[in-house]
Amino acid sequence: MDETQLDATERIAQMAEKYGLSLILMLILLGVVLTFLWMLTSGRLVPRSLLDKAEEDRDRLQDILDNERAGMMGPLLDVVKSYKKDEGKGG
Repeated sequence: MDETQLDATERIAQMAEKYGLSLILMLILLGVVLTFLWMLTSGRLVPRSLLDKAEEDRDRLQDILDNERAGMMGPLLDVVKSYKKDEGKGG
């Protein structure tokens, strides 16, 4: 071990003696958990292949929804157009 590692270990040991080992371990665990959550939110833990597959699935489903919406909106647009024509005639 080099000097920096020994100094860091000595400082941690002094803190553990002063504040208690459980508090020091809790702070270290908190740091690990926060780092893990940050990596999850930033996308560093998701394999690229899974991300690409999810994007392809999303695009495919969006196309399906767009087609369904277009099919449902067609009759509604016809009704609205005929309503506008009827109002234009004064009826």
